Amino acid sequence: MLNGCRFFNLDSLFEKLYAGYKHQVFFFVKKYVHGQDDIEDIVQDIFVHLWKHRDALGSNTDAIVYKTAKQEIANFYRKNKLSFTGLDENGIPDTEKEEYDEEESRKHLEQIESLLDQVPEKSKSFFLQHKIGGQSYSQIAEENHISKNAVAKHVNKVLNLIKTHLHFFFL
Repeated sequence: MLNGCRFFNLDSLFEKLYAGYKHQVFFFVKKYVHGQDDIEDIVQDIFVHLWKHRDALGSNTDAIVYKTAKQEIANFYRKNKLSFTGLDENGIPDTEKEEYDEEESRKHLEQIESLLDQVPEKSKSFFLQHKIGGQSYSQIAEENHISKNAVAKHVNKVLNLIKTHLHFFFL
């Protein structure tokens, strides 16, 4: 799994919620917001909100997750004084299209994970630290007592492998 950042000492309910919805929420937000940092911030806000209101989660978790996502996306647009009308009022995506999108996203992630299993452990580790963990090349280089360029080569090696095998993913 692409678990560069693992949550420690969290209630098993939250772990299940996060594991069950992290990819769907990410790709749902990505449809409406385009900056990677903004997407990650919104996804974090969604899970923080869900955790704060975990007592309200019940049998209708899907609806609550997507309604929360819609609200956080709207908050983002409002906070940044942007106008947006792309979400319908009920906040729940068209299930047929969303299921297709989720299935495609899952397939892409599985393919990336499979490719990551094929690269040397050091390259994989640097790639995950940089792309998933958000560390800079300088931070990784300092921690591992190597040059920034060496880290960049490791990360770019993995990126090139992924791009070569999954060119459609980056279109």
